[in-house]
Amino acid sequence: MEIIEHTGHAESAEATHTPSPPNAIESWLTRPAAAWIILAISLALTAIAWWLSHTLSHDEAQQRFERRTDDVHRRLEQRLATYEGALRGGVALFAAQGGEVSRSQWQRYVSTLQLAERYPGIQGLGVSKLIAPPQLAAHEQAVRQEGFADYAVKPAGLRDLYTSIVYLEPFEGRNLRAFGFDMMSEATRSAAMRRAGESGQAALSGTVTLMQEDGKDVQRGFLLYVPVYRGNTVPATQEARWSALWGWVYAPFRIDDLMHGVLGAESEQMRLTLHDGDRITESSKFYGSHPSAATQAPPLSLQRPLTVAGHTWTVHYEAETTDSGFATTQSNVVAILGLCIDALLFWTIGTIARRKQQVERNALAQSTQARERTAWLDAVSDLSPNGVLVFERHDDNTFRLVFTNPAFSELFGLRPGDLTGLSEEAVDEWLDGLRGEMAPNPPLTPGDAVVQLAGPPLCILHRSSREGELHRVYYFRDVTSETEVERLKDEFLTTAAHELRTPLASVYGFSELLLRPDVPDAKREKLNQIVYRQAGVLKHLVDELLDLARLDSRGEQDFVTQEVDLRKVAETAAESSGTPENPHRIQVIGGDKPLMAKVDPAKLQQAIVNATSNAIKYSAPDAPIVLRTVLTEHEGRPFAAISVEDKGIGMSPEACERAFERFFRADPSGHILGAGLGLAILKEVITLHGGHITLTSELGVGTTITLWVPLQPEVAEATPAKPAEARAPELITS
Repeated sequence: MEIIEHTGHAESAEATHTPSPPNAIESWLTRPAAAWIILAISLALTAIAWWLSHTLSHDEAQQRFERRTDDVHRRLEQRLATYEGALRGGVALFAAQGGEVSRSQWQRYVSTLQLAERYPGIQGLGVSKLIAPPQLAAHEQAVRQEGFADYAVKPAGLRDLYTSIVYLEPFEGRNLRAFGFDMMSEATRSAAMRRAGESGQAALSGTVTLMQEDGKDVQRGFLLYVPVYRGNTVPATQEARWSALWGWVYAPFRIDDLMHGVLGAESEQMRLTLHDGDRITESSKFYGSHPSAATQAPPLSLQRPLTVAGHTWTVHYEAETTDSGFATTQSNVVAILGLCIDALLFWTIGTIARRKQQVERNALAQSTQARERTAWLDAVSDLSPNGVLVFERHDDNTFRLVFTNPAFSELFGLRPGDLTGLSEEAVDEWLDGLRGEMAPNPPLTPGDAVVQLAGPPLCILHRSSREGELHRVYYFRDVTSETEVERLKDEFLTTAAHELRTPLASVYGFSELLLRPDVPDAKREKLNQIVYRQAGVLKHLVDELLDLARLDSRGEQDFVTQEVDLRKVAETAAESSGTPENPHRIQVIGGDKPLMAKVDPAKLQQAIVNATSNAIKYSAPDAPIVLRTVLTEHEGRPFAAISVEDKGIGMSPEACERAFERFFRADPSGHILGAGLGLAILKEVITLHGGHITLTSELGVGTTITLWVPLQPEVAEATPAKPAEARAPELITS
């Protein structure tokens, strides 16, 4: 009964309910054309999504591919640079051994390199010697005497020049086939050898079939040469370099072995082919990472030049199908799912948006890294002591200046940007104008050169350069001090050798006479005296040279300082300078109060003795010498002025300027004994004591040398004397 009542109530409700009329959207959706419109919109959105997905995915694949090629390219450049470093180590071995290296020395050097573990792909490290035709027979005989009875330079025949592989380590296996081979007999090898010998730089050959190939697993190869010159230095000109060429340190490479070590896991992700030269042709190809790869054109590829040691390769990279196929697969999936449901379309767009944001974040991170790297490079450029010029290549193949660093502006007296925008020829003309009336500077061309600026002061710069595809960079390094030091060193060695040879020749010549039994006793005694006197001169010169060497190398480290009275030091020096004929010739004049200073008394006494000895040598035998000690002050500090006055021959103003140069002598005739080192030692000693020297002289009147030695701060007198020299710490000439 209850059920019947409930049912009746429901039916009554239905009977009384009136449905609401459909709204406009529902009405529109019920139309037949609405489905086509929605389909059209869906297809349009799907097409847009497919295009965006395909583009972004393809860009990502392209970026991944380019990063891989950058990595492989860099590794290949670094690997070949490492091998060049090993060759230059071999050249350094020749230099260290004075230009000749034995077979055992070369074997020990190569064994330390551990070629198999550290230099994969290299077949060995060898030495090829340049042989003139007249020397060929003697060379072959010399090598045969080392135990190689069948040795001969091959191939046989008459040629203008011969070379021979005399050393090649490891000296076993394939490398035995190359022993004695004349690489200059083959055009490709010869071109690289000549280029290395004439340029002084490493040179890479074109591709060849190596002598090491024995018919099994034959591979293409190439060779890297570094020249070795007699004299252990690289001559400045091409003609001089070829004349001084001794031979080459070289290394042969089998290309498949080398590339296997360079590519590693990358060989699974890309295909790579190497072409000899700057063009890609079938004949120029000498290596392929996938010999059996399909001939179909890859969707991702890149071609890049690689220049190593003056020789250019062209590297062609191709992506594997997994890289390029990723873009097509993903975009197709988006299209299919977009046709199925609109929700999946929106999800796909969201995915693409998120992926785009990730790409943008990656780009932003890379941009930040680039800015940081630029900041580092700017810091290096700003703090570098070397001047830098950067030229940029334009479409017309001309170079224009785009950057100079602060060091360049300082070296050449410019403001930043004064030369920016000028062509390379205009900058070259401006630089040449700084030479003044001197010979013109070398033009701005790639390579090393020496540039001189007229000054004053004269400035000598070493110029080097580097060049890439778009930029050419010049570096200017100030070598004025280095050049002057080398000049002074050469001058010093030449003069020292001359001064040593003069007494040594006398000792040697008269000693030879003393060996003769027919020399009379009276003459023998005279010869003994001459030998003894010249040996004394030689000993004195060697002692002075050793004193100078110690002062130059150790400075004041050998000083044994103590507080002493300078007047007593001067008196002792006067006694030491006296002669047996006139022991009281030197007159010592000074006050009664002590002049206390913290000095090395022995070295200061020797300095005063050098000054008095000079006065005695350049004065008449009866002329007095005055040694005067005076208390004075300079710049508020107490000083002792120790002056040596003579009435000797005196010096001209030009001689006064050079008086303290090593080996300079006021009397160029050579009648007065001495090597011209006394005043140089005197100046070094006084300078290391914190003092200085003044000199006044006049021809025919005499000379006064004053040594200014700083005293202890507490030393003072009520009214210290101030001679004229006290107000002139610099060199005074009259």
